[in-house]
Amino acid sequence: PVPVMADEAAVDARDVPKLAGCVSGVNVKLAKCGGIRGALEMVHAARAHGMKLMLGCMVETSLGISAAAHLSGLFDFVDLDGAMLLADDPFEGPEYERGRILLPEAPGLGVWPAGPR
Repeated sequence: PVPVMADEAAVDARDVPKLAGCVSGVNVKLAKCGGIRGALEMVHAARAHGMKLMLGCMVETSLGISAAAHLSGLFDFVDLDGAMLLADDPFEGPEYERGRILLPEAPGLGVWPAGPR
């Protein structure tokens, strides 16, 4: 079977129980659910209902992608390509290699303002 993930129907953790039994899982986006704390609340709610989890993103900078990538180990599926769609990302940090995000070992989220272009 192909898993069906709720996206816009799952904005925060309160939406997850309503979707249990209707979809395979939920797509969690930090920009949609209020950040890292909101994402973790959605993870706990989905797992409590036996649901799959997908970590997604909007079209956003490397700052948002890096924050999300730090949570990726909690998810069954990950799609964090939003910064690739930007012509002029104002941040640097995560690199991509063969479909994987390589997080820097710098402190914090591992991003910094992009230099002059």
